[in-house]
Amino acid sequence: MQSYLMFKKQVVFLCLALTLMAPLQFAQAIKSSDEQTATRPTATQETPETQRILEQQRAAKQAALAAIEAPLPGARTEDAATQAAEQKQSGGVAKNIIVILLSVLIIIGVVLIFRIPGTILPEAFPLMRNTQLRGTPSRASPAINSPPVIPKTESNALRIGNPRFLELAVENHLLVPQDGADLAERFHGNDFAALLQLVTERPHLKDTLGKLWSDAIGCTYVNPEMTAIQPEAVRQIPREFAETNQIVPLYSFGGSLTIAAVNPQDKALETLITNKFNIIPSFVFAFPEEIADTIAIAYQSAENLEGIATELNAEGKKIAADARKNLAAQDLNQLANSNSIIDFVNGLILLAMNEMASDIHVEPDELSVRIRFRIDGILQEKFILDKSVLLSLVSRLKLMAGCNIAERRLPQDGRIKFALARRKIDVRFSTVPTLYGEKAVLRLLGSTFLRGIPNITDMDFSVTILDSIKSVVKAPNGVFFITGPTGSGKTTTLYSILKYINTPGINIMTVEDPVEYRLSGINQVQVNTSIDLDFVNVLRSFLRQDPNVILIGEIRDVESARIASQAALTGHLVFATMHTNNALQAVNRMIDIGVEPFLVAPSLIALMAQRLVRRICPNCIEKYPAPQSVLDDNFEWDGVVEVYFSRGKGCPRCHGTGYLGRLALHELFILNSATREKIAQNASILIVEEIALKSGFKPLRYDGLKKVLRGLTTIEEVDRVTYHDVE
Repeated sequence: MQSYLMFKKQVVFLCLALTLMAPLQFAQAIKSSDEQTATRPTATQETPETQRILEQQRAAKQAALAAIEAPLPGARTEDAATQAAEQKQSGGVAKNIIVILLSVLIIIGVVLIFRIPGTILPEAFPLMRNTQLRGTPSRASPAINSPPVIPKTESNALRIGNPRFLELAVENHLLVPQDGADLAERFHGNDFAALLQLVTERPHLKDTLGKLWSDAIGCTYVNPEMTAIQPEAVRQIPREFAETNQIVPLYSFGGSLTIAAVNPQDKALETLITNKFNIIPSFVFAFPEEIADTIAIAYQSAENLEGIATELNAEGKKIAADARKNLAAQDLNQLANSNSIIDFVNGLILLAMNEMASDIHVEPDELSVRIRFRIDGILQEKFILDKSVLLSLVSRLKLMAGCNIAERRLPQDGRIKFALARRKIDVRFSTVPTLYGEKAVLRLLGSTFLRGIPNITDMDFSVTILDSIKSVVKAPNGVFFITGPTGSGKTTTLYSILKYINTPGINIMTVEDPVEYRLSGINQVQVNTSIDLDFVNVLRSFLRQDPNVILIGEIRDVESARIASQAALTGHLVFATMHTNNALQAVNRMIDIGVEPFLVAPSLIALMAQRLVRRICPNCIEKYPAPQSVLDDNFEWDGVVEVYFSRGKGCPRCHGTGYLGRLALHELFILNSATREKIAQNASILIVEEIALKSGFKPLRYDGLKKVLRGLTTIEEVDRVTYHDVE
């Protein structure tokens, strides 16, 4: 690559030299022409000798005309000499003009061949690319042809050389050699700026580019947003130090602290951390925006908000008297924009994200306001505020959600876009008037973006269910329903399946409300009822978009259900969700909302229900002998083999609960001809269930008990979500 650049520079210098020589020759020719012109006689500069010659010429011409004779020889010789001098001078000027034109043409040719950055013709001929590579554009890269578009962060001031990165990008076919050379020349050795440019223009390749960069400098790329961060690790580095040096601690292991850094090769920073905090750091690479977002979330704690809550209580008491009145919208707006309430609300959302809460509940009581987080499906109390804080707190949330802050008598719904450095988190907001004031609930829909889409093999499916799912998704057509209550992980399961089948050869289209995940390579549509962009209208358009796979966020009415069935019968594979208590009830639900049984029976191919249970904390897990009564009620036990269950003792990492995270329990039924016949006859659910059990169908509780034996969850959690399934 270096030799290529050297050759390029030599050719350019040669062309520039030719271009500079041509004007000099042209100027010299013009000067010579001016001198000769100045020495030639003119009508205004006639000497006596010249006048005598002109008189002789006039006399000779008159004699020639009179005698019809040829001009004098002396006159012919002088005219010929004059014409020869003029021709010689004009020929010299033309020669120099030709040299200039040739030089300009040479320069244009070099530009077209080498595509010099910064010229006016960088896009004349697009670069050839490997069009067989998925995600690689076939046209000239915007990162090469357009001005650098680098995120405005403090990292832009960093100049980090890493020439091996561009070489690896070329070797892995992310860039062609031409692109690599142009990037190296454009950023003048600042390869980190080239990396940020590529990530900006090709965000779908961010992880791949991050791995190549870390491989080139001999470390590991870790996305801290996708990593389980230890709170005790975060406490070892102050937040101010982390923000200043663009680092974030992740976890401690083997006596060293793993730290994500923008510049893992910074030896001075390594020495500073060792001397200042008595820590042995082990650096990994992360992008600056990832570190900024992680710092904002990881360093948020309940202790930080307690101080702000104290300020809020003091402010609330000052306005307690006014709160009993009907304050004007201007006054409420002023309350909602106070610094303390802004800091508290922002910190509250960040804390919920840090503790992986799905919902935030703001609940007024007679004398206080209680704030609870739903973590792993269970509500946990976090703060108790003075009742006087309620008005400013709810007003702030309404302002963020675009609701009417003056209306406190009616329920309201809205959406909050909570901005981080790299992305925005979608939060659904809802209020309802209660006896003691407005209750508000925030659902953190966008928090799933930070965790990413899991692989289907990481979903804790049992072996039999996983094999069955893989066979079902290979079907060319049919409807595959996943059922369960709100918040049971249906969308996560569906997207893990879409991720599994997502290939360049199929067209996948989804319609959702809201879109909770982003998956490259598929076409996602967000429902917007305000402009009549609902499920039915979108689904009708989908059928004209040549889809192979359609995902419907939720079957809500007879029209969307009928379109799903018809799409399955016309050669499309349809994934959809529905709210039912078990898998088999989806059949009755389809018929109850108005779809004909003869249409339901042939269109369905599989039904799966799921529930979420809390996972035992791996940091404090312990085994204990299973109670005999539990074994007798749930298992076929010979009374000889000793059986052990698992549980969590409770630790700081799981906040003393013994649980950390959740996993799903599943039941899956693949329809056969016998069940289709009964469905077409509109048979009762009991008859369909009897046939399903005879064909090997296992209910939800069966999968839960297997996961208890595997040490993934507890028998108490299985009883909590499958109580009604106990026979």
